[in-house]
Amino acid sequence: MRRTTLAFLLLAVAAGLALFAVKYKVQNLEQEFADLNRSIAADRQAIPVLEAEWSHLNDLPRLRALAKRYLGMGPVQPEQFAHIADLPAPPSQPQGIGDMAFMNGLTPPPPTLADRKEADAR
Repeated sequence: MRRTTLAFLLLAVAAGLALFAVKYKVQNLEQEFADLNRSIAADRQAIPVLEAEWSHLNDLPRLRALAKRYLGMGPVQPEQFAHIADLPAPPSQPQGIGDMAFMNGLTPPPPTLADRKEADAR
């Protein structure tokens, strides 16, 4: 009887400690949950204010005035447009790896292994 009493006592202490640990873990999670809910509510309240600010900042007359004042920009005039015929022709052979990247699809495919062997044989 002594051994079973001691075993039950140890089991009860272990269960109490586990329950204690679980209780505080749950309390911490509940606090975190409440904090997240408060943060979500604050963000939801801020959304209309931010949308109103965004509308004000993107107001077309305001942007035109700022562009004219700080950038010296005005409306695009018809003579500022170019025709495709006015653009310079691309180089026939790429000058470097950067040109090859921009001429993707316009350059011939790289030589095959057979082409290289034939060129080396010459």
